[in-house]
Amino acid sequence: MRVYSFDHQYLGHTEEAYEDSFVVRKRVIFHDHRYYPYVAIENVEHDQVRLTMDAENANQLEWKKRPDYEHHLWDPLELFYDRGHGVHDPFDDTIP
Repeated sequence: MRVYSFDHQYLGHTEEAYEDSFVVRKRVIFHDHRYYPYVAIENVEHDQVRLTMDAENANQLEWKKRPDYEHHLWDPLELFYDRGHGVHDPFDDTIP
């Protein structure tokens, strides 16, 4: 399926789906990908996925690795703090 931002910009195509997120692959020659949680989907229609964010925000997100969902099933909030996703963890004592 082709994936578009809220402002109708083409972001790539779905490559793989997991129980909690899906991978969007960009470009044919130089591969780039992002993992988006299903909550980032605004709608799915006619073989197209539209996200809830604009292209600039979708491309700036640091979701280049899949969050560690398996180890945080009991605490959904912890998913947002997985390292490498650009979200500050207020409970991380190692970051001032």
